[in-house]
Amino acid sequence: MKDKTNSPEEILDLVDKNDKVIGEVVRLQADSNPFFTYRQSSVLIYDSENRLLLHQRCEKKRSNPLYWSVTAVGHVTKGVVPEIIAHRELIEEAGFDTPLTFLEKEYMRHKYNSYFVYRYLGKYTGQTIIMNTEEIAEIKFIDKEEFEIMIELGMPFGTGSKKFIEHFWEGKFDSFKR
Repeated sequence: MKDKTNSPEEILDLVDKNDKVIGEVVRLQADSNPFFTYRQSSVLIYDSENRLLLHQRCEKKRSNPLYWSVTAVGHVTKGVVPEIIAHRELIEEAGFDTPLTFLEKEYMRHKYNSYFVYRYLGKYTGQTIIMNTEEIAEIKFIDKEEFEIMIELGMPFGTGSKKFIEHFWEGKFDSFKR
């Protein structure tokens, strides 16, 4: 049987407004109807210089092509814990893994989808980065000044990613750093 992870046919947990599982939903439906709420995991990696590892989504992506994003993001597959997906996406998109710390969960509602995002923070300690060219157009470390320049230049960021990055540099997650 073909693995449907990362495909439009992937099955996700359908959750209610309290993030309780109430059924299942196909990823394609979840991504195109805000009345289906699902879960995502989001990983932000920083290094010893307080730079962030960001990636630019591949131009072939169905949603937000060429947008800049946090290190790794992924839909949470039915029956899987969000942290497992966070590690899986980090390995899939950046080619390495590292210990992750859960930061927060937030409900996000957009024109076409609704989800609870589970945010995780991890530290880069010199692992080899292997960019997944099927998912990512570019991956790089940036500092706060570079991020501000990217914003000034109008480079597109996903709403959730931009907010996550801003909170990092505002010091909201300093107590979680290792």
